[in-house]
Amino acid sequence: MFYLGDMTLLSLFSVGFIMGLTGAMAPGPLLTVTIGESARRGGIVGPLIVLGHGILEFALLALIVFGAANFLNNPKVFAGIALSGGIVLIYMGYITIKGLKGYSLAVEPAARKQGLHPVLAGIIISLSNPYWFIWWITIGMGYVMFARGLGIYGILAFFAGHILSDLAWYSFVSYGIQFGGKFLSIRIIKSVLFTCSLFLILFGVYFIIKGHSFIQ
Repeated sequence: MFYLGDMTLLSLFSVGFIMGLTGAMAPGPLLTVTIGESARRGGIVGPLIVLGHGILEFALLALIVFGAANFLNNPKVFAGIALSGGIVLIYMGYITIKGLKGYSLAVEPAARKQGLHPVLAGIIISLSNPYWFIWWITIGMGYVMFARGLGIYGILAFFAGHILSDLAWYSFVSYGIQFGGKFLSIRIIKSVLFTCSLFLILFGVYFIIKGHSFIQ
């Protein structure tokens, strides 16, 4: 098993939170449904959608940890995942910053009516999103390998930070809509997203450096 001494429980939690927050804030089907349903059902929609999303992610995390344990111990596999994850992170950060000018929390009227319960919607929408799989088999799996050096607590620290960022953001959006959008300052949101995107790029560089160290 790899041991990466420069990663602590706090750093894993913080990285999980920042990375998760950047992904959660980026426009996508889950955010679209959250906005539309919050206008109809109220602020509880955000936490319920995250609950469904979190159930699915926890199941996938367990599959990665217990189903691919020996696979992840291979230095070449580690290097490949770290390098590809680093590239994806840098690309995500770049694309997010590039799209900030047109960033909006507006939603099309057609998206305001969904027949699914928010928990079920969180599961199905996540499952049907190909980028969700790409994230977990590159970035997510990469950090699982880093976290495994600290055992199950390291993995849980990363996952806790990741899912709590989703809960914080989607709750903020859904309750902000319920209370008339008083807290949804686009200027502040863009500033936070820009800062998080810079961290994504730095994390991507870190991934690439670590991956490269295992192929020398």
